[in-house]
Amino acid sequence: MEGLRGHGVKYGGFVVAAIGFVATRYTVLESIDASASLVEFLLGQATFLALGLGLTVFGIGLSVSSYDESFVNTIATWSVLGTASMVLVLGLTFVGIGDVDTVGTATRSVLVANVLIGGSIGGVLTGFRAALNNHNRRELSKQADRLTVLNRILRHEVLNKVNVIRGYADLGTEQTAVGTSSLQVIQRNADRIDDSITELRAIVGPAGERPVSTDVLSALRTAVDDVSAAHPEATISLDIDAQERLRVLADAHLDTALRHLLDNAIVHAGCDSPHVSVAVSAATDRVEIAIGDEGPGIPDDVAAVLEERRLPEYDDPTTGFGLTLVRLLIVDKYGGIVDVDATDEGSVVAVTLARPIDRSIADNSEYGVPPFILGVTAIAGIVAGVLMGLVSQELTGSLAIIGALYGVMNGGVGWVLHIFHSVVFGILFAVAVTRRNPLDVLNRPVATTALGVAYGLFLWFFAGGFVMPLWLRAVGIPATVPSLSMPIFVAHAVWGAVFGAIFAAGIARHW
Repeated sequence: MEGLRGHGVKYGGFVVAAIGFVATRYTVLESIDASASLVEFLLGQATFLALGLGLTVFGIGLSVSSYDESFVNTIATWSVLGTASMVLVLGLTFVGIGDVDTVGTATRSVLVANVLIGGSIGGVLTGFRAALNNHNRRELSKQADRLTVLNRILRHEVLNKVNVIRGYADLGTEQTAVGTSSLQVIQRNADRIDDSITELRAIVGPAGERPVSTDVLSALRTAVDDVSAAHPEATISLDIDAQERLRVLADAHLDTALRHLLDNAIVHAGCDSPHVSVAVSAATDRVEIAIGDEGPGIPDDVAAVLEERRLPEYDDPTTGFGLTLVRLLIVDKYGGIVDVDATDEGSVVAVTLARPIDRSIADNSEYGVPPFILGVTAIAGIVAGVLMGLVSQELTGSLAIIGALYGVMNGGVGWVLHIFHSVVFGILFAVAVTRRNPLDVLNRPVATTALGVAYGLFLWFFAGGFVMPLWLRAVGIPATVPSLSMPIFVAHAVWGAVFGAIFAAGIARHW
């Protein structure tokens, strides 16, 4: 089963990050003059190093973002195409030159580095634009589906009932052929119009309306009670393998969708005393509601309405609008999944909905780290990295040792890589905090800042004390393990305080 909309890690983001990092590590750094001064580095070489590492950060952000998987994969595909096209251009260029040695090793390295980084970034920009266009087309398609259903419900469920009410109103209190009074028929059709209006509210909500944290068991029990009252001859069994007050991302109309599924299972059972089984199971990030019946099975064309993002091109009154409404709610609005499977006894319709990651993030509507939090994180990481770098420069004399981790002992390279590390570690912080929100820190700026300091000191102990010296040893530079110096302690404390404060202020400003 594919992941729910935007839920979990998007591996296409890692493809973008890998392209940026590999291109930077094995082309840009190979072309950098380690003996260049800081000014020479900034004027001639820093731009493409920063772009390459920025592309890496962007890919990491995509992988943990709330963008859906198809959105990220589109960007990754174009990034690969952009890089591959530049590789082809370079190959044809060098073939055309003939004697490659006449170009010069340094010039050739710079050319390859700049062209590859430019191609990958151009591909990402094109992919982002293409992904936005695809997203907009899908949203327009959803709106068209809603308008189509709205038109059908108005014609079949409202206007027809209005005509019936008018006809029986002319009869006054006379009895119909089956012994039902005209007033009873009017009341029944008026109730159906009221139900139709409720269903219209479910699928035609305010623009930009997003799913929120919803008690799925309460919605399910409401649906079961309503259907049981309407069909006393049927039995509905519940098997709930989950805790009470289990929450999913949906809205107040979830019971309407579940009621239609239960009603469909009973109406099409093909027996006088139908039995419907409902099983609820929960995983870390999702909840599945499986509704099984004993009927002849759901026809393929009807199953397609539930499972696919398309509506039939013609009206089919025998199918009704309930299952179409289920699709519009579960799949289009809630971002869930509907699977229809045939069994020996009948059929099973499985509805899968995402669980909210955290009840305080973006009104419970996000399925990963929201883009605005990633933006705040990048800003906080850059500012905190600059201030930490200044403190480190003052206390230790140079950041060139960071460049040595990647093979270039250069102060300018050290600065760019230091900012890169700062943003990456900031993203890790954002992922951990937004998914867990320990002690409700996101609603308390002071607590967020304190947590940032604690995180900075953890990085001093683990990354600075063990990972960095071991890495230096691996590249042939002597280093003491552990390396827990007081100047680096102070620098990391500054980083944590600044990062935590800016991160907290950015989130508070958004809310």
